[in-house]
Amino acid sequence: MLVMETVNRKYRLLVYTTQMLPTGGIESHLRQFLCHMENINGISIDLVVLHSEQMDEQVKYLNSLSRKALIGRRKITTVFKLLLFLISNRWTKYDALYTNGQGDSVYWIGKIFRFKRWIHHHHTSGDLDDQATWTAKYTKALTGADEVIACSTKNARDIAAKLEREVISVPCFSTDMSFKKRVNVGKLCFGYYGRLIPEKGIDLICKLSEDKELSHIQFLIWGEGEQYPQEYFDNFSNLIYRGTFRGKEELGRVLETLDAYLLLSTHPEGLPISLLELMSAGIPWVATNKGGISDIANDPLSTRLIRDVSDYEEIKRVILSLADDLIGQKIDGNKQINLYQTYFSPMVLTEKWVKVLFE
Repeated sequence: MLVMETVNRKYRLLVYTTQMLPTGGIESHLRQFLCHMENINGISIDLVVLHSEQMDEQVKYLNSLSRKALIGRRKITTVFKLLLFLISNRWTKYDALYTNGQGDSVYWIGKIFRFKRWIHHHHTSGDLDDQATWTAKYTKALTGADEVIACSTKNARDIAAKLEREVISVPCFSTDMSFKKRVNVGKLCFGYYGRLIPEKGIDLICKLSEDKELSHIQFLIWGEGEQYPQEYFDNFSNLIYRGTFRGKEELGRVLETLDAYLLLSTHPEGLPISLLELMSAGIPWVATNKGGISDIANDPLSTRLIRDVSDYEEIKRVILSLADDLIGQKIDGNKQINLYQTYFSPMVLTEKWVKVLFE
């Protein structure tokens, strides 16, 4: 399958997202989504971000990918800029509106802009817990969009059952790290990278690092979050906090360090970008069975699910078993790599998104 270098005619695409934090999987997806769409001759993009915490360099990059961009940072000025954006585009009829995120604003964006097709991308789990957070207006947006996209087949089924309409699955973009392999030797390194929030299991990883039965494993954490400053991790002797990283090159250095990844999450995960990146590099992982994660648990040795985070002994047992299999060289990452290249590579997903948006 070849990525389209051109499309049959000129297309105007409006991309709207409720927020972009400094880091995160969806933020990574959105940047890659914009980049791959912008690289196709014949597609021009206007971008609206209602609330942005992106750094200046990141904002500059987003602007470079768009014909017009509104990156909101302060509520009052964002409303004013949105009005100006609407006035300057009052005669524009977009070929496609792509919305991403949750909340009432998704509904209003679908009302105030003119477009031929509205594609809404729901990127969290879509299960009962997730559905309980949907507002009435957001539910109307989900029923009113021409197409609702989930990021996994399981999530699509859950959302479709709630909405009583068709929901299709198109995965998020992720960074192909298939060229990166573990290079360090010595003590096994199990770790986590991503947003540092309690829902991602940070405290549980800290607890695991203190367990004497796991002393042959070094625990590592990368990321940022107000609740977990550097000094928080200083209390754990077998855990190293490595700070933050940016870009593909620095991500590569993280993956070169890891023997396995831990996502002990209570968050309503859709299909975590980090697991797709690990899949592309053939790195094993242990994750809670949330959202669409079970869709990519294709190998019982390198992709291991736990039921929930309440059973500490089960989690420890799974981690010890994975460590033993790594030491015994029983794990082959090629199954994960092959699955990624077939279904999740940027080339494959660009084709899928173009068809969903414009065909």
